[in-house]
Amino acid sequence: MFEKILKQNNLKITPQRMAILKEIEKNGHISIEEIYENIKETHPSMSLATIYKNLTSMQEARIIVEVKLPNQKQKYEFIKQPHIHLVCEKCGNIQDIHFDSSIKALQKICEKRTLYKIKDVSVALFGVCPECQ
Repeated sequence: MFEKILKQNNLKITPQRMAILKEIEKNGHISIEEIYENIKETHPSMSLATIYKNLTSMQEARIIVEVKLPNQKQKYEFIKQPHIHLVCEKCGNIQDIHFDSSIKALQKICEKRTLYKIKDVSVALFGVCPECQ
């Protein structure tokens, strides 16, 4: 699966990229530091710089996207349909909720009111997850 995605985006299939993509898939939302911690045993020669470089390449190829949340380290996820992030203020868990039509409607309302041409939408709702309540 990852081989096909990398080939379609003209990126070389490397063990480093494969390991990074597997971590993103396994975790859903993951920081650079978490990726590094999770793969350093199986890929001891991979540095943080290598992870940064590969994440940047995969972002430019529109395979992954940076999740920007206030007061949190940046995390990465696969690009997918528009969605809302639910963020637990206690444990930091991030859950995706899909409301395609609502997000697109909100974007159109904002564009109409402000005359902005919106290129990207990022919505995050903060609260306490069921496990932390």
